[in-house]
Amino acid sequence: MNDRIKALYQTHILANAKDESRMGKLADATHVLEAYNPMCGDKYTLYLKILNNTIQKASFEGFGCAISKASTVVLTKLIEGNTLADIKPMIDAFFELVNEDSDQSPESLTEDEDLLAFAAAREFPERKTCATLSWSEIQKMV
Repeated sequence: MNDRIKALYQTHILANAKDESRMGKLADATHVLEAYNPMCGDKYTLYLKILNNTIQKASFEGFGCAISKASTVVLTKLIEGNTLADIKPMIDAFFELVNEDSDQSPESLTEDEDLLAFAAAREFPERKTCATLSWSEIQKMV
């Protein structure tokens, strides 16, 4: 892992894990998804308001490690305002970003530093499930 990814991991993961701006139940949610990892206990309820195939709002409730929470925060920020078709390549790129067997450099997949921070999961494959927990639930929709 290069020094830039290490620094991003330390700053962006911690900052996003503390960000509570995306937390809370959406009273007018059209979709409610449950993301749960029974191995570690991380559990999130994702709330989406989708109109005309576009994600108008996204939020979540729940708890987990810093990586899973930061990842869920970044996910909800990223998908808001996009169509379901638009988010599929974003999700695919995220899974490639954290894939320890990927032959693509993290920087070739994204310039977004919030996303790039999760490339550190390549060095810690046991943390990949934490990073992808909520993304896996959204992926089932697209």
